[in-house]
Parts: sequence; C-alpha cells; structure tokens
Amino acid sequence: MLITMLGVNVKAQCEVTGWASTNGVSGGGNATPTVVTTYAELRAAVNSASVKVIYVSGQITFPNAGRLTLNNQTNKSIIGLAGARLISADLSSSGSGILTLRSSSNILIKNITFEGPGAYDVDGNDNMTIDNCTNVWVDHCTFQDALDGNLDIKNGSDLISITWTKFEYLKAPIPGGSGGSNDHRFSNLFGSSDSDTQDNGKLRITMQYCWWGNGVRERMPRVRYGKVHLVNNYFNSSVSNYCIYAGYKADLLIESNYFEGVKNPIRLETGNFTAAQSVSNTFVGTSGTAVGSGTAFTPPYTLAKIPSQDVKQAVTSGAGAVLLQPTDCLLLGTQESAAKRLSNAVFFPNPANDQINLKLSSENNGKPLIITVTDLSGKSEGLVYKGTLTKGENVIKSISINKIGKGVKLFEIKTDSETFVQKVIVK
Repeated sequence: MLITMLGVNVKAQCEVTGWASTNGVSGGGNATPTVVTTYAELRAAVNSASVKVIYVSGQITFPNAGRLTLNNQTNKSIIGLAGARLISADLSSSGSGILTLRSSSNILIKNITFEGPGAYDVDGNDNMTIDNCTNVWVDHCTFQDALDGNLDIKNGSDLISITWTKFEYLKAPIPGGSGGSNDHRFSNLFGSSDSDTQDNGKLRITMQYCWWGNGVRERMPRVRYGKVHLVNNYFNSSVSNYCIYAGYKADLLIESNYFEGVKNPIRLETGNFTAAQSVSNTFVGTSGTAVGSGTAFTPPYTLAKIPSQDVKQAVTSGAGAVLLQPTDCLLLGTQESAAKRLSNAVFFPNPANDQINLKLSSENNGKPLIITVTDLSGKSEGLVYKGTLTKGENVIKSISINKIGKGVKLFEIKTDSETFVQKVIVK
C-alpha cells in the first residue's frame, strides 16, 4: 500500500520477510487481545496456552527471579502498546533474564522494549532467548542492557526473522563477574557451542533493518552453524571490538549493510566457518577486518532491499519499539534512495517531550530550512521551525513541539532542493 504525504511516497510494510516467511508467522492472529499492566497479569497470560494475543501496556518491572518462559505453545503474539517496557534488575546467574521462548512455534514478538540491569558476566540469562523454536518473528523491539545477551537464539531454533529491532547498552558494564569479562556487552549469540550439533542445518535466521547502536562491544551477531542473512542493517557502536563474527560452520550472507565508525565489521574464525559473503555493503570510518570470504547460501525467499547508502537514514528513522498502535506498520519513505538527500540529518532525543533538536550538514550557506509535522494518517500538525543553514554541520536546539499531539509523528525537513522524513515519538 502506498500513501502520499508531503510529497513523499510512503510504503506500509506489514508482512513478515526472510526465513520466517517461508512458512509464515501470524502469531495469535485476530484473537481477542488480553491487555496486561502488571507482572502477575503478564505471567498468567504468557503461561496460558489459551491466551493467543497479549497486549503489554506501560512499564512492567519484574521481581527477582521473575524471568518468564513461554513453553510448548503455538500461535501466540506478545505485542507492546506505545511505550511498553519490560524491566529486570536481577543480577543473579539463575534469576536474571526477561523472556524465554522454548519449544514453541508461530510466535510474534512486537513493539516492546526489554531493559536489563546492565552487562555482568556471571553466565546469566538473556533479555530474550529463543530456544528450540520455529517460525518466530521479532519486529520493532528494543533490547537494552542485558545481563548476558540481548537476544540469543539456540538449540535447533529455525526459521526466524528479526526486523526493525534495536540493540544497545546505555548502562555501564559491571566488572567482577565470575565469567571473567569486565565488559560483557555482547549482544547476540546464535548457536551456543561448537558441540551443539542439533544446530546443524538449523538456525536459519534473517535480520533486516536492525540497528546495533550505543555501547555494543561484540556479537552483532556471532554465529555458529546457521544460514544467516544480514541485510540492510546499521552498525555504529563507538566501542565495538567487532561486529559480525562467522564462527564454526556459519554460512553468512552479509548484504547491503551500513557500517560506520566500528572496528572489525566482519570477523572470520580461521578455518572453521562455511562462508561469509559480503555483497554491496557500505563502510564509513571503519577499521580492522571488513572482507568477507566464500559464497553463501542462496535465500529461498525474496525480500525488498534498499541500497546500502540509504540504510542509515531508514534504520535510524524506524528501528526499535517506536510504533503507536499494535496494528501499525513501519512507514518508509521511498525518497531515501534519491540522489539528493540531507547529509546525516537526525532528530534527537527520540522519544521527545516539549522540545527536540536537529543535527544536519549543509553544503552551502543560507540554505532555507523548514520543518513540518504530520501524524501517520497524513494530517498536518503544523510548522515547527523556519530558518536557514550555514555551511558545514548545524545543530538546531530547543525546537518547540509542545503543541504537537502525543504519539508517533513524521517530522519532515525541506530545503530548496532536498527532503528528509524521520519518525519521532512525542511523549
């Protein structure tokens, strides 16, 4: 479906893509949602096989040892309403973690922020673990500050798609853990061990439009065994040791991604991986190893791709738990691939309250600039800024948005020759 607003063609993207699309993921479908606002309500809904659709409302803080396991279930959705957040502060090895999916199939997880206590190497649990599951779709989620991994996939799990999802560490790592690492900000491990032969032929995973941002050190992801398609993702962690790691029998197709300011974008385990084919990626200010090797698998599915040079703008505009309604799709402007595009434009903070800032570059002095806002239906919410740019980097601070309605909005920048649209949550 195409929608035209402010002169920009916008494509609504709602269907699962990648490996999970080969059998499809519908989750709980159109079953009547159960809305949960407390830990007790969430636990009961997760444990009940008869509850097919869960809507998470607001912030839910887990008790110690409160990790939930969705076990041996089929056809289930866990979806966050705007601002949904699941929080665990448990630093123990056994009690940590937020959600484990185990021995389940046709599961949809969408629009939830998973917040852990910070990285602490005690061989604990992940913010979310997918264990021996098939046909799982994780979409528009944010994974922050896990004790162990942000999102790990293991034990013969298969046909998984992860889309429009953000991984980050905003809390300082906690040193002194029994595992020996004082900085265990290691985000995603696919395949726990070389000896886990049940993963052979499984761990078929697609990651598209994902973002590894602030604080991630390693594992973006680290892969054993799996046929993993990494396409149109953005990597910009300033503290990275490496990004993608091709481990034992890993077969990786690394396609049309954008790496910026990271160390070792592609790391190969000598003699052990199957393939790590690099196709049409963009590297900006990177260092270390960035060369693939071999010819990867051919995906049995087709998906829409954007050029790697447009990935940064698309992903920073739409990745993470940023949706307003459970039925929302990402709105992606087709002008992202236009030849003329504002350089490094970004609104921050996002989400924002009464004021927002804009950072962007201009090639000329005196370039006119206006910023307008619409809601997702295309209704105008007015002009919020009018001025001019100077040559070089510009930071426009304290733009008033106190008259803008709350929710997900489209902020459009227009100059005399360029257009840029970013999705912003107004709280």
